[in-house]
Amino acid sequence: MKLEDRAPRSVRINCANLDMRETTERVASRILRVNAGNVMVTPETRDFLSMFSSNTGNLIEVSKKARLKTVLSDEIMGRDAFTGEVEPFLVLNISNITLEPDVTAEGVEGSWHEIINMGTILYPEHVAGPITNKLTANMGALTPYRTSARLIKGDVILDEIFLASLDDDADLAVTGNLRVVEPVPNDMLGRKINTVLVRGAVFCRAENVSMLRSKYDPKAVTPETIVVPDEHALVERDLSLTAGSIRSWKGRKIYSTGNVTIHEDIDADALDKALDCLVCTGTVLCPEPLSEVFSGACDTLSTDVIFYSGTLWVVETDLTLRKSRLDLIDGTSTLCNSGNVTIEEDVDAGILYDRLAAVYNWGTITCLPDQMSAVEARMAVNEGTLHEASEQEESDEEKQGEHEEHDDGTLTINAGNYKL
Repeated sequence: MKLEDRAPRSVRINCANLDMRETTERVASRILRVNAGNVMVTPETRDFLSMFSSNTGNLIEVSKKARLKTVLSDEIMGRDAFTGEVEPFLVLNISNITLEPDVTAEGVEGSWHEIINMGTILYPEHVAGPITNKLTANMGALTPYRTSARLIKGDVILDEIFLASLDDDADLAVTGNLRVVEPVPNDMLGRKINTVLVRGAVFCRAENVSMLRSKYDPKAVTPETIVVPDEHALVERDLSLTAGSIRSWKGRKIYSTGNVTIHEDIDADALDKALDCLVCTGTVLCPEPLSEVFSGACDTLSTDVIFYSGTLWVVETDLTLRKSRLDLIDGTSTLCNSGNVTIEEDVDAGILYDRLAAVYNWGTITCLPDQMSAVEARMAVNEGTLHEASEQEESDEEKQGEHEEHDDGTLTINAGNYKL
């Protein structure tokens, strides 16, 4: 689509990153408004910003002649990434860059002539000189790791087998998360690890946390450390509890980093017998009749808990709510929506109100005005959006693309990255 053929001030652009280095004055005159996180301009195109209204984060001025390398997703670079370049790059980092230990200072010096950092750069300390010398703007984080360190890409489970594979006094640099799932001997931990740098988070057993914290690299930012109480089973996924799944449980202690759903087929006595303690960093969905028993096993003040009534109805993707679906509901339901719900026109607002006990919305609900009134009357939490159906009407072609034509002749462009 040629924007220069549009009417003046008729185009809205919503994007994360906008490249205006080759924008002409005629194209700029067609823009009505820009919402962007980062905008790249040249000294010649910078003045075009005054031609339209804008809501932007970082303004980045780059020479038009610069050989640009934009990093938009996690990228790991070794020695080969710094060889054979005729002209050095201007590196614009909006994500995470990791330089491997074999990268040389000479390689960085010859391949990068400028760095604009809005993400994170993890690099061996022997290339700190050229990294800092070429840094012209830093809105992110620079993290050097020891040249002697063993770089581990991704997550690490620190157990006795892993520790046994290390030489004594090892230095570690971990690009992901570090997990101590089961307690390890502190004397072994102290002997095997000299320093550890963790870009992600640390999940650690209580009996090992003091020793592990003493090993954090003092030159690096202290990682988020989540202490898993001893005797608790660490569950790093969503957990669904039914009467059948907890039948053999006796006083279990759970630490969950995902969401926990307790289904309505569990009675109070069974839950009291099965669950001694639950720590959850996600959201817990629990039947209202079990609230008293559950509150004895979980700190409901520090946990995000929803006590639901009736049948639990969880929507995480796209769903069309039809009249026949409501007719099949026995009693009431609690709707927890983090996806996209569209309510068909023939669904009666009164029936909708009667069938819904409560609505928790983190996604999008599209419906007619009368239906919206019923949804709003049952709304317990609304951190998403409600749309009237008329506002959502658009052709199949428009739904598939990033360009949205409006009746008033204006155009909206939605994109992650856009070159103007």
